[in-house]
Amino acid sequence: MSNHVVPVVVKSARRMPDPNFGGAETHYMLVPASEFPDGIPMDANPREPNINRPVYRAVSKSLCQQDDSVEGTFHLKHRGIAVVASAVSKLRQSREDGMDVYELYFPQNSGYGIVDGGHSYEIVRKAVREGIAPADEYIRLEVMTGLPAAELITEIAGGRNTSMQVQAKSLLDLNEEFQFLKDALAPDGWADRIAWHEGEDGEIDVVDIIAIMSCFDIAQYPDRKRHPVDAYRRKASMIDRFQNDSDRYQRLTPVLRDILHLHDLIASDSEHRWQQMGGASGTGGKYGRLEMVELTKEGRPKFEFPFLEGVESEKRLRRPALYPILASFRHLLVQSQQGAPYGQYRGVEWRDGFDGVKELWAAAGGQLLRVFYEHWDSTGRDLHAAGRSPALWGSIYKELAVIDFERNSTN
Repeated sequence: MSNHVVPVVVKSARRMPDPNFGGAETHYMLVPASEFPDGIPMDANPREPNINRPVYRAVSKSLCQQDDSVEGTFHLKHRGIAVVASAVSKLRQSREDGMDVYELYFPQNSGYGIVDGGHSYEIVRKAVREGIAPADEYIRLEVMTGLPAAELITEIAGGRNTSMQVQAKSLLDLNEEFQFLKDALAPDGWADRIAWHEGEDGEIDVVDIIAIMSCFDIAQYPDRKRHPVDAYRRKASMIDRFQNDSDRYQRLTPVLRDILHLHDLIASDSEHRWQQMGGASGTGGKYGRLEMVELTKEGRPKFEFPFLEGVESEKRLRRPALYPILASFRHLLVQSQQGAPYGQYRGVEWRDGFDGVKELWAAAGGQLLRVFYEHWDSTGRDLHAAGRSPALWGSIYKELAVIDFERNSTN
């Protein structure tokens, strides 16, 4: 796999070995704002930067010395930008001004890149482009290398980006923006199983509910040409979408309970469908040994599925496989011609009712799992790279559409 190389001018740097993962290191660098590089990948960052919010405008003013801050203190007040790279190397010769130059290596289309600080990166890049980034302000750059698994990148990005996500969901709940979701889930008692704000107990986070609903956004993803990959790849950004246009989520309330039921059905029933289809080799396979399957740890209770009453299992399908399969069933959603509109949108309904959705899962589930497995197996066996692949999401959607067409043609 070829590398994308980004040179970085550094005032000072230090390196720290990781205490738990041999060969992994973290490089801490102070980079002049006026020379902060372009071209660092954003694939790993879970939120799409939007620097027009007041909090980010304040950061920009502080960086560009346009407020009352003491000049030269930006790096002391700002936590900086964190990056995962495959390697870091220092060029042998320093510049005449005493600055060192390092090179950061990012494998192409690998998910490496900025895991925290995407908004800050956009702010700095904008200031550099406009020629207003001061030479005496510095950016903290944290570069992690040698991580043992691509899965860690997703975990790091998620952990580093919880603060804004938590703040947003708490404010939304305080302003009763989630009330229509609570009302829709109340009849089954499901509303009590969701953590709606920071610190609240719940079996599932409201951010996950929004991400699951985003898989069925037929306004933005009406067909096989585009797919809601960001529901998995940038889960936290779905809260931003909800804030900007909650009507597109409210239109899903007529089928919301069905969507959550289907989510848990696929997660729990995939073993049956995999074995029914014959596995990867046609001999049933070893479902529990598949990387796309999560097993309960020894001594831990079985997995529960909050939207399937009384169902427990020692195995469940993991999100990189679950989300693209789940999203393919938006193929069966149609716009309702009856009922009040939700802002600019009409409500939605299942083309053949929810029983038809479950019947199609029973008929197609094994083949959809095989499509995921074969893509994973033929593209480097990286589970999370597969889950981020628009091509894979498209293949699963097309497979479901073909099976659906064939079933309807024979009926």
